[in-house]
Amino acid sequence: MSEQAIVLKFGGSVLRSRESLASVAAEIERFNAKGLRVIAVVSALEGTTDELLSQARSVQDEPEESALALLLATGEFTSAALLSLTLASRGVRAPVLGPHAIGLRTKGAGADTNPASVDAWTLTRALDASRVVVVPGFVGVGPSREHTLLGRGGSDLSALFIASQLGARCRLVKDVAGLYERDPASPGPTPRRYRTLSWGDALALDGRIVQHKAVRFAQRERLAFEVGAFGRDDASHVGATGATWHADEPEVACA
Repeated sequence: MSEQAIVLKFGGSVLRSRESLASVAAEIERFNAKGLRVIAVVSALEGTTDELLSQARSVQDEPEESALALLLATGEFTSAALLSLTLASRGVRAPVLGPHAIGLRTKGAGADTNPASVDAWTLTRALDASRVVVVPGFVGVGPSREHTLLGRGGSDLSALFIASQLGARCRLVKDVAGLYERDPASPGPTPRRYRTLSWGDALALDGRIVQHKAVRFAQRERLAFEVGAFGRDDASHVGATGATWHADEPEVACA
């Protein structure tokens, strides 16, 4: 690739509805304008996974894992396709590459497995042909080529794993400006926003913000990543450096 690549992960906190796809597309265009090619890893639209899980449990109390994985994966595939269409409507070519296309293999089957490999060559070729590629997060390919899942919040792990295999920068895009020492919406003194924090610091935070399994993967691989908001270059940088703080006020909600 002649240009550097960045993996941008968009989760349910920013994929609240179909209308929010325009904001996601604008953020991708913002990084394109910086001379970066973008792999956009997306979660399902907010609430979709819970709705699909409820549907499955209305049919079977303990849903069979392979069928459940296939059902839940439709949420990520839908948001990926809608984002691709949104970008196309803005003149940006952005093909969707699912887990079979990029060879995102997992170490086992089921709904809470771990990534084993990805076809970096295919992703690189796709970015050579198009400056944006959209990848459904959360979903992998099992030993029998069945759909598997990376655990709840697994799109974080998808993004970090792909970034590690490509040697790319990784940014998890949230609806607030980074990671805080505690929920800014909770009562009490104003919490500080991290400028830098260690992987261990990140593991001490609520796992709903960044999947703990993804943070542990990053820690093992010594992979730095960042957490930030739409339209802002500042962020919280997670890596080997200890805690330092931004000198600002928190947002009113927590990602």
